[in-house]
Amino acid sequence: MAEELLDVSTPEGRRDAVLLHGVKPAQLAGIRTDELEAVYGLALEDLSAARFDEAIERLAFVVQQDPWERRYQVAFAHALQSVGQWEAAGRFYAEALLSDATDAMCAYRAGECLGAMGELEAAREAFETAVKLSWIEPGQPAVREAALQRLDQLVRAGA
Repeated sequence: MAEELLDVSTPEGRRDAVLLHGVKPAQLAGIRTDELEAVYGLALEDLSAARFDEAIERLAFVVQQDPWERRYQVAFAHALQSVGQWEAAGRFYAEALLSDATDAMCAYRAGECLGAMGELEAAREAFETAVKLSWIEPGQPAVREAALQRLDQLVRAGA
């Protein structure tokens, strides 16, 4: 059977290529994986140096170019969370959880964002999820301990 050729000469063709055939926007733009990884590396350096605006700009770029790369989503969420963009950060943590539903740290970070937005019941559920997920191989005792501490705080606050 002949391989179907995609027509990406129109906006509709590019949209269909991305949404229906798994083509990455980076591929359409001619951006190589190693180039995206270089930008991602710079963004991680920015995050480490607390240059959050620069990190957000770079991570927004890599997420746009490869929206299915989970590492990009998690780093972008972390950068957004670092500047108090709780709702946007929470959305990206949730997106990352869709691609790996066993990530205790993502659930914990989502709980932090929810708590910062005053959604205490949802935050409690996220922290409980983080505790449960922290037992999955190889186990994440630091996440578990942090989530348990946050749950204790919520109980003391009456949530």
